[in-house]
Amino acid sequence: MKVYCGIDIGGTRVRIILIDSSKQILAKDQFSTLSGSGPTIFMEKLTATIQKILHRSGSDFELQSIGIGCTGPVDENTGVILNPYTLGGLEGFGLTEAINACFQVPVYLDNDANTAHLGEIAAMGEAAPQNTVILTMGTGVGVSIRVGGEIFRVPGGIHPEIGHIPAGIISDVTCYCGKRDCLENTTSGTAINRDSKRLFGLPPETVLDCCDTPEKQQFRENLIAALTNSIAILTGIFNCELVFIVGGMQPFFDKYLIKEAQKRLSGLENIFGGTKILSKETSSISGSFGAAILAQDKFERNYR
Repeated sequence: MKVYCGIDIGGTRVRIILIDSSKQILAKDQFSTLSGSGPTIFMEKLTATIQKILHRSGSDFELQSIGIGCTGPVDENTGVILNPYTLGGLEGFGLTEAINACFQVPVYLDNDANTAHLGEIAAMGEAAPQNTVILTMGTGVGVSIRVGGEIFRVPGGIHPEIGHIPAGIISDVTCYCGKRDCLENTTSGTAINRDSKRLFGLPPETVLDCCDTPEKQQFRENLIAALTNSIAILTGIFNCELVFIVGGMQPFFDKYLIKEAQKRLSGLENIFGGTKILSKETSSISGSFGAAILAQDKFERNYR
């Protein structure tokens, strides 16, 4: 049996999935990203987990290729991680070369927002619109754009850092990108937890479960406004019909923010009003599933 491995590397955890040629999931696993531990420890854990799920799927298999979706910035052409912000200790690491040396199969690297996008589109099948956006809301914020059925890319192999577009809400803290009002600095899991504890000394869920003061209401308003503003900007530029919201913070967004954001988006002019926000409960595997699809698609394109 020919199988393909997908790896989703985020700031908090690494998820790995194995699929067959018909894109059926055979096995999956995950582990903590071990941020700051360095390449040696990271690779030991990664290779051990891949070998474990390969063994779990049985002996009648032939690993064809490995796809990786990694929180950016990454260099897709060289296979090098360029992210010192949410993957401390791995910046400058030649990830694809190291994995290829272990498993002796082709290895492909992409931004994790793109691979999550591939996974969600594959899950929707023919029902997927041609123009879509995905927001990966986790430790940071990733954004991937799909226009005319193709992932939007720029020359040079570096994914555009769209998660740092201005969101219209100014934080008291400056983001590593140099701005105070970017989407990641206001709505990432890191930012939401940071601001909630800094302002109220409480987890954000506790704050939003009981918005009984003007300050707590303003905290919620800022999150909704930042999300709505950013989606409106992206929709206005790319005319996207559907916005996926996935990632580790998806349950939080689904419970507290998306309903109101959709209401406000629908109240804007027609170019924005037709855009639907889709929050996916199965988003935890979209990145690794999409990375496995990347592995299969690239392999079949290059070796057939």
